[in-house]
Amino acid sequence: MNIIRTLTLFLALSSWAFGSELIKNGNFETWSDGQPASWTVRSKQDVHPLSDKGGMEVTIVKSAKGYGEILQKIQLDPNKRYRLTADIKSDKSGLAFLQIKRYANSKELDRNSTGRSKGAEWTTVEKTFDTNNVDYVEILLRWNQKEEAVGSSLAFQNVSVVEIPPLAHNGEEVGPRAVPTFNSIGLYWKPTGGTASRSVTTEYRKKGESDWNEALPLWFDATEHPGGAAKHTAEYRGSIVYLDAGTTYEVRLKLQEGPERVFDVTTWDEDFKIARTVTLPKSQSEMYTITEGGNETDGYVLYEAEPGTEWDIDNKAAANIKIEAPWVIVRGLTMKGGKNHGIVLGDVNHIVIEDCDISNWGETRESGQAKNLNSAIYSGSKKLHNVVIQNCEMHHPRSDSNSWNQKRPGTKSKHPEGPQAISFRGGKGLYVIRNNRIYSDMEHMFNDAMGEYANFSFGGFPNRDTDIYNNYVSHCWDDGLEIEGANMNVRVWNNYIDMTYGAIGGATTSLGPVYYFRNIYGVSRKHEGTEPNDYRGHYLLKLGNPKLTYTQGKIFLMHNTTLQPPAFEGYHEPSSGAQSGLAFTNKSYHQENITSRNNILQLRKDSDWAIKDVQETATSDYDYDLYIGRVKARPGSEENGINAAPIYERAPDGRLWPAPGTPGYDDAERIPNFNDDFAGSGPDRGAVETNSKEPKPETWPIFPENYSPPAESPTES
Repeated sequence: MNIIRTLTLFLALSSWAFGSELIKNGNFETWSDGQPASWTVRSKQDVHPLSDKGGMEVTIVKSAKGYGEILQKIQLDPNKRYRLTADIKSDKSGLAFLQIKRYANSKELDRNSTGRSKGAEWTTVEKTFDTNNVDYVEILLRWNQKEEAVGSSLAFQNVSVVEIPPLAHNGEEVGPRAVPTFNSIGLYWKPTGGTASRSVTTEYRKKGESDWNEALPLWFDATEHPGGAAKHTAEYRGSIVYLDAGTTYEVRLKLQEGPERVFDVTTWDEDFKIARTVTLPKSQSEMYTITEGGNETDGYVLYEAEPGTEWDIDNKAAANIKIEAPWVIVRGLTMKGGKNHGIVLGDVNHIVIEDCDISNWGETRESGQAKNLNSAIYSGSKKLHNVVIQNCEMHHPRSDSNSWNQKRPGTKSKHPEGPQAISFRGGKGLYVIRNNRIYSDMEHMFNDAMGEYANFSFGGFPNRDTDIYNNYVSHCWDDGLEIEGANMNVRVWNNYIDMTYGAIGGATTSLGPVYYFRNIYGVSRKHEGTEPNDYRGHYLLKLGNPKLTYTQGKIFLMHNTTLQPPAFEGYHEPSSGAQSGLAFTNKSYHQENITSRNNILQLRKDSDWAIKDVQETATSDYDYDLYIGRVKARPGSEENGINAAPIYERAPDGRLWPAPGTPGYDDAERIPNFNDDFAGSGPDRGAVETNSKEPKPETWPIFPENYSPPAESPTES
């Protein structure tokens, strides 16, 4: 199915009949044997009619663990929106509330609660919910019944569930907003009347050219987000990629049966304007603090090292450099020996770190556990934005992360903690991380190569409007790239990931869209030992979280490749690559709105999971992938997928691309703006287009000379 059509497939309108009441006996006017008809009473408290006009009162006569509940199970139509409302009161504030539990395949998906009673006066509470991927729901009337609540009374009346129209933006237009980087543009628009059933087509062209180029339509965010993220509810978002730096483009957005907007956007210029240059000292034995920077008018202050300059502070200072001024470039410096970090960024913006070599950082506690997130480049600033890290080597930290096989001292957890190459905690985004090499050895492993703590949030790393590309990443006991949080217009492409537990940690995308494309995953290894379980591999993309709040953003996974390099020496499995492609890592986890296209998901064995969507998520769409392994996804997935092993030929520059005439060659789906430059009669599946004119990134290694597919072949069905 065409990728453009599937962007709105699951949210298409049918003939709606709004307002029909779906709760039975919602005002508790009918009773049988001392209980409200159509409701199931699960708590042994005093339950009785409130008055002859309806309503129900609960008197708490004895304490009990947890919350009391009276519930009603209701069947609802799939992929629609509903509103629960009720009036509640209690003689003690905060006792009573309502809750919605959603179920699929007889398993609870999640639960969402209304506000609580505010006292003895009636309070109307409400909660909007959808039935995407849901079989039925339970509506629960709940209350606190601990010891301190005994003797209290609470009441419910007018409980109602009705279907409501699809989410739409019915207010004034919020005009288009474009956020450029060097090679991409992120787009945001809230036109009046915007809704999931009305697409926004996207076109672009260089200023002065006559022909328009097609891009992917913007994605409509149909989730009602809480708090500060509410401004992104009912917003169209998306990206244009593969643009030239320092170039003005015209962008045209057109709402279906609605307005058109045309505007200019200029991408970032790679020729940085320099206000003045500071030559760095030839040596440095303490932390060097930068307090003088430039500005938008005059340009950057360049702090440049002469050839051969090397700073080794030998664990005597927290970091080699601290940057406390905006509009700063640090160029060409070799740094070693930071106690915790290499470079620390304060409340700054417009920072460029390029052509630097950073190593031997990171503290180890007396317990032997490495301090977490000690980094080559670190920031704890919530004001950080506009940062470029390019052409750097970040390698061989002094400390060493634990693996998932090693319990951290003083804890019950085996989750890796230790050094990273890049950690931005709480930053605003607008980062470009490109053309870097991040690597180490088995005695000095990274936790993740990059990321932060707030993965399950509307922030996280890299938050928004960020490009991460052309990097080589290896030696991580967790994720090569941890891309989790808001992920609004985040683009991750052309990265080669090797010798990690997993390639990309994408457990949550709360807003999106995030685009993962043309990345390659090589060796995947679980632990540091030599037992069979230590050599097991894991995922290309990790997905899922129990909190639906943070898993309703949009994810695109397109044209990625999992290789299967030669087996570990002495190990019985046929190869050393990933053992899963897209994987929900827990049976109770969620992630909505995934689109997978044109990937090569070659796994070690045909019993491994190419796609493991444990919820068989109705809003996700998987197709046109070439894969070895099993697929668990909604019915109809991979209708155009190919269950076969890829066959490669070696390109002159050492890359591997599909051999002509084999599965995956010229048979991928067209994706506007993402595979327009195909060389044959159609795009190829996987990360590398056969006969591509795009050169191999300089950071990438040559593919394994003795590369060959696993010994096993897919089981014929």
